[in-house]
Amino acid sequence: MVVAAHPQAAQAGAQILAEGGNAIDAAIATAFALAVVEPEASGLGGGGFLLSYDSSTQSCISMDYRETAPSQSTDAMFSLTGPGLPDRWNAPQTEAQRDALTKYGGQAVGVPRMVAGLLRAHELYGRLPLADVLEPAIRLAEDGFTVSDAFYSAVLNIYDVLIADDAMAAAFLNDYLPYEPGETARRPDLAATFRRIESLGVDEFYRGDMAADIVRAVQDAGGILNLQDMRDVDVVVSEPIATTYRDVRLVAPPLPAGSITVFEILGILEGYELGVQTGLTADSVHLIAEAAKRAFADRAAFVGDPLSTDVPFEMLLSPQWTAMRRDSIDIHQATPFPDAGVLESSSTTHISVIDAEGNAVSLTQSISLFFGSRVFVPEWGILMNNTMADFDPEPGGPNSVAAGKIPASSMCPLFVFESDRLRAVLGTPGGMRIASTLVELVVQLVDWNIPLSVAISAPRFHSETDTLYVEARVPDNVISGLEARGHRIEVKSPFDLFFGGAHVIEILGDGTDAVYVGVADPRRAGQAAGL
Repeated sequence: MVVAAHPQAAQAGAQILAEGGNAIDAAIATAFALAVVEPEASGLGGGGFLLSYDSSTQSCISMDYRETAPSQSTDAMFSLTGPGLPDRWNAPQTEAQRDALTKYGGQAVGVPRMVAGLLRAHELYGRLPLADVLEPAIRLAEDGFTVSDAFYSAVLNIYDVLIADDAMAAAFLNDYLPYEPGETARRPDLAATFRRIESLGVDEFYRGDMAADIVRAVQDAGGILNLQDMRDVDVVVSEPIATTYRDVRLVAPPLPAGSITVFEILGILEGYELGVQTGLTADSVHLIAEAAKRAFADRAAFVGDPLSTDVPFEMLLSPQWTAMRRDSIDIHQATPFPDAGVLESSSTTHISVIDAEGNAVSLTQSISLFFGSRVFVPEWGILMNNTMADFDPEPGGPNSVAAGKIPASSMCPLFVFESDRLRAVLGTPGGMRIASTLVELVVQLVDWNIPLSVAISAPRFHSETDTLYVEARVPDNVISGLEARGHRIEVKSPFDLFFGGAHVIEILGDGTDAVYVGVADPRRAGQAAGL
C-alpha cells in the first residue's frame, strides 16, 4: 500500500512494490514522482525526514535530510536591528522587508538535502536498482502527468511571478497560461535530471555540474549558498524517539523534527478522560486546543537544532512537566497564549508505505512555502526551498540562524504500535498544523476508537496563538460553546488545505490475516494505491 498526495505518485510507488521492491524503494519512487506531479510542495531543492520500520527485526530507524543554513549565515542576517550580510544585502528595516527576504529569493535558500537523503536510504536499505526505482518518475516527467486542482491553485497564486520568468514559465505553464486541472503537463527537464542522477549518483548533485548550476542560480538571486556547502552535505541516520499514549506506543524522528510538540500535547492530554466524550464537543476541542497552545509556547521557548541548542527534551516530556502544564489549563476558560513563535508554511507533502513483508515507511518532505523561494535552476528544472524562513529571524533564541544549523521543523512522520504490532503509518504536511492534525488523529484512533479511514475526514481545528481555527464543518453548538469559553474563533472553509493533507495506512489484524487500509486526505488530491 502507498498513500501520497497525487494518484500518479501513489501508483508509481505501487508499481515498485509490484516489481518486488520493498517499502524503502516504493517511498523513494513516490518521493521522486511527487517532485514531478506536485512540484509546488516538494522536490530536489528541498529536504525532509524519513522514518522506517523493519518487520523482521521489529526495529525503526530515522533519517534526517532537512535543509541547513549555508556556512556564511549569521544570527543577525534577518534581524531588524542587525547589520545584515556585508556585500549581499542590508538588514531589513521593516517587517515587510524581512518577510520578503526570508521567504523569496536566494537569501531564503537553505542547503538542499533531499537527494542525499533519498539516495542514502536506497543505498542502505533499498532492494531494486536505482534505475528501476527512478523509472516511474522519469516516465511521468517524459510522458506527462495529470494536473491536480492543488497544482492549478498554487500556480494561480504566483502566476505573475511565473510569467515574468521564461524558464519557470516553460516548466510550470502551458504557453504562458496555467494548465487547467485534468490537463496533461510534461517535465522533460526533470526527466533529464533524474537520468543524470541515476547514471552519476549523488556526487553529481552535490559536487558536479548540477551543484555548480544550483549555486550559481542561488547566488544570482542574492543568496549565499556555495559549493563547499553542497560538498559538505551528509545524512544523519539515528534512533527514533518514542513515547506512550494510553495503551499505544508512538515512534517518530528525533529533533529537529516536530515530534517533541506532538508528544508533549499528548502527554498533557493523557491526564484527561477524553474517551468519555466520543467525537468533537466544546469540552474536547477546548482541552486539546489549550494543551496545544502550551506545547507551542514551549516549542518557541526551548526548541531548536539539538546540535547547537541545549533542548531540554526529557524535561518537556516528563510527567512532572506535562502535569504542570495540565494544571495551568482552566477546563472552563481559554487562557492567553504567551508566545506566537514562528509560523511555517502549509505546503510540504507526506508519503505512507507498507510492503508485503510488513516493512513500513513514513516520509515527510518539503520546499517550505508553495514554490519555495521561487529561485529556479533552469538547466535542471529544480525549484529551491525557502527553509531559512523557518528560523527565528532575531538572534539569541534557540531557533535563531547559525551557520550549518537546521531550523526547528514541524514535520513528524509517525508510527503507532499496539502491543508491539504496527497499527498505523501516518503523517501530514501543514506547518504548525502538522502537530494538531496528528494529535487529533491519534485521539480519534486511541481514545474514541474511530478508524483512521473515518477520522481523516473529520472536521479539524488548530490553536497555536490566541486564535482557534476551525473548519466550517465543526457543529455550530461546538463553536458557540468554545466562544463561551473565551476562544477567539476563525472559521475556515470545509476541507480547507490550511489543515494539511494527512496520508495514513491502518493495519487491521496480524500476520497473514492482516488487512491494510490506506486513506488519502480529501483536503488534497491524493490517493491510496495498493496490491
